[in-house]
Amino acid sequence: MFSNIGGKIKVTAKVFCWIGIIVSVVGGLGMIVAGFSGMWTQAASIVTILGGIGTALLGSLLSWVGSFVMVGFGELIENTAEIAANTRKSGY
Repeated sequence: MFSNIGGKIKVTAKVFCWIGIIVSVVGGLGMIVAGFSGMWTQAASIVTILGGIGTALLGSLLSWVGSFVMVGFGELIENTAEIAANTRKSGY
């Protein structure tokens, strides 16, 4: 359960990133469809469509950038474990 924790952190970061991207795109597409439905005034429809595009793009970008910290932490854990293993082998 606690072995290879660095790799598990990196996999979890990738999963959360893809979930965030999918949710952002689906939410953005929902807003775009709602904007084209014609249930609001023309100005409100345009704002909704532009908001949907922004949600899809910006949400995806933020999910990707947000995963950097978690992936970096996973790398840090993996490298620290490797350094510790090499230190034990060399006798320092």
